[in-house]
Amino acid sequence: MAFVQLNYLDVRPLALFAGAEGNLPALKACLLSARRQSARIRLFLGNGLGAFGHSNETLFILETQCTWLVKGQHERQILKEAVGEYDLYFSNTSLERAKHSLSPANKALLRHWTDLVRVETPNGALLACYGTPDYLLPDTLNVYQLDKDRILAWLKQFHCQGLVVGSDSQPWIEHLKDGYFVASCGACGFASLSGQTDVHFLMVEQFRNRLIPRVDRVTYDASDWISQLRREGLPEVVTYPMLKGLPPPDDYYS
Repeated sequence: MAFVQLNYLDVRPLALFAGAEGNLPALKACLLSARRQSARIRLFLGNGLGAFGHSNETLFILETQCTWLVKGQHERQILKEAVGEYDLYFSNTSLERAKHSLSPANKALLRHWTDLVRVETPNGALLACYGTPDYLLPDTLNVYQLDKDRILAWLKQFHCQGLVVGSDSQPWIEHLKDGYFVASCGACGFASLSGQTDVHFLMVEQFRNRLIPRVDRVTYDASDWISQLRREGLPEVVTYPMLKGLPPPDDYYS
């Protein structure tokens, strides 16, 4: 497992993103919002490439605007490193779309993405990854089935106050005992709420020796982007989550 240690001597906030899936305008809107809030550390926690294609453009944005990049399940599948449960949403068709829009040179860049980032700040340390910090347990944490003892063990092992994971679902925050927390930054490529185009990411503020996570939402104009994707041949079932929120319809896999 690749591990990166960052020492952040500033007291300004940190921003964490995941799950862009090639949704360029949503990713740009989230990054712009983070910069406007003076987030000097911007971490992307996996699944930047996916069903919407446009992999080269997505990778350029991530490489130039994020402090560090973490491999998600999609990047591992493209690099043939994926282990564990298969991601149904990232179907063979989506995989081919992501790979088709990714040049060989850019594919090679994915190997430089890390698996785990620890950020030391003046007010505490933060652990960030895709799924879980344990490479043998790659499945994403579920807010409804959290093993809090295991999470606390990870946090104490790495001497961190908080754990943030990337996922392909809605964002959430769970506060644990003694000031610890675990959170998911969600998937910034999909709508936060049904019928809206708000997308989301996670901000972590620093205050009086504490790290305080909060979900940040930003609106972008998705209509032109959806029209472009449909002209490129994407079916409505793929663009559905952009406007209707997650999860996809119940008959998505039928």
